[in-house]
This record gives sequence, C-alpha cells and structure tokens, in this order.
Amino acid sequence: MKKTLTTVIALLSIIVAFAQGAADACIFSQTFYQGTAKALGMGNAMGAVGGDMTSICINPAGMGIYRSNEFTTTLSLMDNFQQSTYYGTSNGANKMRLSIPNIGYVNAKQRSNFRPLRSTQFGIGLTRTNDFNIHTLTKGINPTSSKIDSYLAQIDGYSQFELKDAFPYDIYPAWSTYLIDLYEDEIGPYYSSPVPQGNIWQGEENDFKGRSEEWTFAGSANYFDQLFIGISVNLAHIKREGTKNFTESQVEGSHTEFNQWNYKEDLSSNALGGNLKVGLLYLATPWLRLGAAFHSPTFYNFDETWQTETESQILSITRKYISPDSHYEYNFIQPLKWVGSMAFVVGEQGIISLDAEYTNYGAARFKANDYDYSATNEDIKNTYGKTFNFRLGSEWSLGNSYLRLGAAYYGSPFGLGEKGGSVKKASCGISVPVSFDTTFDFAYELSYGQSYHILYDAGELGIEPVTQKQFKNLVAATLKVKF
Repeated sequence: MKKTLTTVIALLSIIVAFAQGAADACIFSQTFYQGTAKALGMGNAMGAVGGDMTSICINPAGMGIYRSNEFTTTLSLMDNFQQSTYYGTSNGANKMRLSIPNIGYVNAKQRSNFRPLRSTQFGIGLTRTNDFNIHTLTKGINPTSSKIDSYLAQIDGYSQFELKDAFPYDIYPAWSTYLIDLYEDEIGPYYSSPVPQGNIWQGEENDFKGRSEEWTFAGSANYFDQLFIGISVNLAHIKREGTKNFTESQVEGSHTEFNQWNYKEDLSSNALGGNLKVGLLYLATPWLRLGAAFHSPTFYNFDETWQTETESQILSITRKYISPDSHYEYNFIQPLKWVGSMAFVVGEQGIISLDAEYTNYGAARFKANDYDYSATNEDIKNTYGKTFNFRLGSEWSLGNSYLRLGAAYYGSPFGLGEKGGSVKKASCGISVPVSFDTTFDFAYELSYGQSYHILYDAGELGIEPVTQKQFKNLVAATLKVKF
C-alpha cells in the first residue's frame, strides 16, 4: 500500500505538457485478451491448447492444431462498473459497450501422412487486447487542501508574465479565471487564491472509450503430429479518447467569495504499431502438452491531441478559459512478454490448461524527436516492475457440447509482491453445435480489481487516496464455421 501511494504521487510529478507519463505507459502496456468465447470461457489459458483464434495471439504455434479451414466471428457486451471511495463518500458509475472483439480465418493444408511435415496453416485475424471503455465518478469533502494549492506550489519563483509559456494548459488558465491572483503584503508580492485551503467538495468524473487490438498474420507447421511451430507478424492499434473533469465547490453553509470551479481535459490518442511472436507447442505424451512463446516489444507511433477548459465562479461571476489545441506525435515501446504453457488431457473427458506470462512494465519507454523523455522513462523504470500473469482453464465433454471453466490472476504492474492494480477473473462457457460444420460458443467473464490513486499532489498538506474498485461483466458469443 505504501509503495502504491508513493508511486501515484510520483506519477503526478512527471506528467509532461502533452499528457504522456508513467500512468499512460501502464495503460498502454497491459493486455487483457477479449477474443473468442471459447478462450474467454477457459480464462484465456490457451497457450498449450491451440486450435482457436485467440490462442494464436498467445502462442502462434497453436494454429498447427488446425486440420480444416475455419472462420470465426465474435460479438460481446461489456458492463464496466466502477466504485470510488473518497474521504468516506462512495460513488458508482458504469459504462456498457457492444463490440466485435474477434474475427478470423485459418486456412489449413494437408502436406503428407508420412513425411515429417504433415500440414501447414495460414491465418489472419483481429483480436481485442484491451478495452478502455470506462466511466468513473469520485466525490468527497477534502478537509485539508485544494488542487489550487498544488498550482501555487509549482509557480513559486515565477513571475506573472512567465505563467502563459510555462503552464499554458492548467495554471495559466487558473490565473486567467482569477482562481490565482497576485497579492502584496509588507514582505512583497505573493500568489494566493480565493479557493479555501480545504473543507471543500472535490470531485472527478472520467469518461473514456477506446480499445487496443491486433491484426494477426500467422503461419504454422505441424511435424509428426507432435511438434508445432508458429510465427506471426502483428499490426497493433490503439484508440483512446475521452474527458477528465475535476470540480471543486464550496460546502453548504460556508460563507466565502468562492463558489466553484472545474478543470476539464479532452484527450484523444491514436496509435499504430507492430510486433513479432514466435512459439512452440509439443505433445510430449498423449496426456501432456507443453507450449512456449515469445512476444517481441511492440513499437507504436502515437498521434495525440489535447485541450483543457477551466471555468471559475467567484462572487457568482463566471469566467472561462479554453486552452489552445495541442497536437503531438511520439513513439512508445510496449515491453516484451514470455509465455509458458502446459495442458493435461484427461482421456476423452476434457483438458486442463495453465498459462504463465511474464512481463516487465518498468521496461516501457517513450521517445520523441523534439522532447527528452529520459526523466519520464527513469520514473517508469522506478515505478513499475516485473510481474507474472496466471491463467487457468478447462474444457469438459458433454456429449456433443463442451462446458468450459476458467480463472486468471493478472499481477500488479508495480511489481512482484504488490497488490494494487492486480486483477482477478473468473469465467465459464458452453459450446453448442448447430451442425457438423457450425458451432456457437457462449461465455461469461467476471473480473475484479482494486487500485488507489490521488487526485493531485498536495505536498505537505496531504490528501487521501481514492480507492477504486472495478467490477467488469463480459458476455460473448462466437460463430465458428469449419469448411
């Protein structure tokens, strides 16, 4: 908990003018597969199972299991509920989203029944790797500080004529709307604010939409019906846009010239990138399958726009300042991953599978031609760390249908042993055959996570962290056609 709070405070100190920082590095590096209903029902523990479009994203060697051509498409509905607690006050908000997280095609060719190379496969598909659709609402009475206090701490030593160039998106708008003013006493001029230092309502509402996804172009080979080798070239895409709206207002019954003020950020990020994945799948015995895969770092080019709007109400007079539009391009490197997998075949009854995934969120990096990200990258390295993600799944025969169960634990991006930011998942699913060649798969997944963050750096005045609990419900249906 202590490390998590220290981390959050550190994050706020390195956000640069165009909003890239360590927090963004974490958001853009995390992977939560939302592909086929089969994989979802099995907790996405597909590295040693194969024969599924989502499994190809985890271990491309799994495509070697295919013996016939196949087309799949998936429809999913997600409900993301967020509960925030701040200074004893709890608020909830949710966001629902209907999407197509998977579409894919695999072409399988039989080469020989006697030579080492038995068959080859080629596949192309789209798989969602994360979902950014989220709506959060935080509100509470802060007894000790205001966000303006963090502004005042930053401008110590700056003249009023330097504010526009030094702080064009946050502090200068506060100055322009009289949230900050210049006063003078016997010592000399100083900055102050009509906003009280504490005992005020504070709130923040975030509303974002978007996704990360991969277009996969994969090839695989089957040797002796025992060793499978696969490789994929992947075109990655990130789209994220939304608003952050921070508000402060006077407590009922207080008599101050300050009424309320709010600070809104509009952010839009769009990125294209690519990576390479290679994998092996080995049928060691009739009852044991072993898999291993390597995911190279993903190299992204981001195009981002950002604008802020500050509005104040003091003595019932409303003032507004809208910042200039900012447009910025930069590069981002998502860390590599290693995946180890095993699956146990239980006769004709079913299969139990396990994936262990390793990554180091501290290895994420920003780069740009006209900005030095060395301080930000050093902060990412010191803030985040190595972690493991574990996925467990099973599939059981029910005559012509299959029952699937799954669970997963995604470790904290802050490092091994940390709990803040970790995510737990549980899922189930069923396969319903329509004909010899056509199947419908259905799945449900529940995920839960808890994290902590602070609204701003209050310094010595102190501020309570917001406790954020996330409950995500996801249902999916996949149409699978073999030919």
